Amino acid sequence: MKISTGWREKENALSCQNPVAAGWTPARQAQTAKPTTGFYHPSKPWQSKTHWTLAVCAWKGSYSDLGGRDNSSALLRKQNQFRLAVRGFTLVEMLVVIVIISILLGLMFPALNAAREASRSTTCQNNLKQFYVGMLTHAQTHGKFCSGAMDWNRDGCVTEVGWVADLVQLGIPVGKMLCPSNPALLTETYQDLLGGSSLDPCVDHLGSPPKDLPDGSQQINPCRRIIEQNLAPGSEARTQLVFTEIHKKFYNTNYTASWFLVRTGVRLDASGNLTGAGSGCEVSLASRGSTLGPLSPALLDSSPVPNSLVPIMGCGASVGQLSQAMGSVPAGTFLTKAFTTGPVRNPEMTPPTFAPGTPRTGPNGWWAGWNATRQDYRGFAPVHRGYCNVLFGDGSVRQVKDLNQDFLINNGFTASGSNGFADSQIEWPPEEVFSGWSLRDIVSP
Repeated sequence: MKISTGWREKENALSCQNPVAAGWTPARQAQTAKPTTGFYHPSKPWQSKTHWTLAVCAWKGSYSDLGGRDNSSALLRKQNQFRLAVRGFTLVEMLVVIVIISILLGLMFPALNAAREASRSTTCQNNLKQFYVGMLTHAQTHGKFCSGAMDWNRDGCVTEVGWVADLVQLGIPVGKMLCPSNPALLTETYQDLLGGSSLDPCVDHLGSPPKDLPDGSQQINPCRRIIEQNLAPGSEARTQLVFTEIHKKFYNTNYTASWFLVRTGVRLDASGNLTGAGSGCEVSLASRGSTLGPLSPALLDSSPVPNSLVPIMGCGASVGQLSQAMGSVPAGTFLTKAFTTGPVRNPEMTPPTFAPGTPRTGPNGWWAGWNATRQDYRGFAPVHRGYCNVLFGDGSVRQVKDLNQDFLINNGFTASGSNGFADSQIEWPPEEVFSGWSLRDIVSP
């Protein structure tokens, strides 16, 4: 901005070079058609001899004074107003804005995280419901909800036996339908597939025989190829085979089946002890030879236990880490438990044992001993911000809350130094879940 003390100066700022074009009007001219002093020529109004002593060229307008008065203070006020109108943020103002934004973000992030987790939990629940529909379809043809657990060591070839294989064969890509909140991305049987060398001799690990194809080649399942081609544990050939023929074809899960779904009940000898399928076979609650096999709709419907209390499957707990990389899956990936443990003593967490000749009846009989056990559900994990999604026998999916935040679901066990429970608080009471040892033999001996 340039200040002129007389109208003879024509080198003003750009907007002052042609005052009329810029919107200026001589103050004297605005009041009278002819100046009272000085000489006025219409074609050269800016060369009049009037006593105009001050003219100011500002943005989009002008300032002029009439009568020779010095309005320099007014000019300074105008300049100050202009400076106030265009000045930027001060440092203090900027810091205040940053603090306010930080507070708003701090309030907003927990809500966003909660919304994301709610979405993940809904996805998980939808997965479980789709699994249930697939199991019902399988039961219509085979009479049981599934053919067993996804467990190569105890159940057989994972591409042919187990609830995962059953659903994949029905067109349900179980391996793509993982619980999105679970940090574990594989089931524990992958450790056996990659490096297992000691398998239960009483289980068929080979699976179906080779199938001749029209082109003369043979189709051989990956489990048979591992054994018949003698692929060494941890070798590149074995790892690549497991990754491409099993993992990439959706034979995987991070959900844990309940013991009821894949084992149903126990096989006992005359003294009430677990029995095996034969000499050298594994004898345990996890073994197919020591249990009754997969659950059937007929048994579930005829049981005095309501379907809505029998757990079928839930979010899986981590039981270890992958010892080596497998394709795009890095070493150290967490593994989920294939199925829950079954009925155990409180608080020892082991199945009961009895002396030979122990009778079934009486307060010291083996029936009373088994009836005092309860299901070990530590294979289910509260991965959804302290909640675990569980599918039940009626097809419903409900949440169980980890009240004491020990990442375990306690359905009535007494806390001890070895079972992992932080305290004895019951988080899954009997009115919400069945924890008994048998779906049939629960009323009287």
